[in-house]
Amino acid sequence: MAESQNKDTMQTYVGDMYSLESHIEEAMDRQVETVRDHPKAYAAVRRFHGTIRTQRDAMKAHLDELGGGTGGTLKSAVSSAFGVAAGVIDKVRPEAISKCLRDDYSAFNLAAIGYHMLYGTALMLGFQQTAALAERHHRAYTDMVQDINQIILDVVADELRKDGHKIDEKAMDRATETMNMDWKSTAPHSAGTPMRGTVE
Repeated sequence: MAESQNKDTMQTYVGDMYSLESHIEEAMDRQVETVRDHPKAYAAVRRFHGTIRTQRDAMKAHLDELGGGTGGTLKSAVSSAFGVAAGVIDKVRPEAISKCLRDDYSAFNLAAIGYHMLYGTALMLGFQQTAALAERHHRAYTDMVQDINQIILDVVADELRKDGHKIDEKAMDRATETMNMDWKSTAPHSAGTPMRGTVE
């Protein structure tokens, strides 16, 4: 009975993350052309899109291995994160590339916490393969969030220039470095924390 319940729980949780990956991939698919005018943003979004598509397919394959089923409860959550309810993403102004990246940042963090929860749940219920997959996808999303951290102010500066603002060019790098220091200084440090990428 307990084994069956555990498997049902895993099917539901994996199904939800497959659903989330699917909705993010769909939104990213429509976003690629929106960011084309900024080379760094365009390269990043194309990279994000490819990673998320691969992860979506991996989650679908794993869901099938667990016995199938699909999740749908996260659709409204990812729509809110992207600001794309009712197709709003198609109406974003082409020059608002920073808004696209901000929306990506929100959605990626939503996915990251989802995978964090799936990783822990899988470990606690003894699903090692699910845990390994969740950890790998969590790492990918945290890497993508950090990628956005490194380019977002370059995009903002470009949009400010296009709007006629005269900006302090050195301030962009200074601001990014400050934010990087904030991330580094607030990272948890624990001797008991396993190395990233390990499944105990």
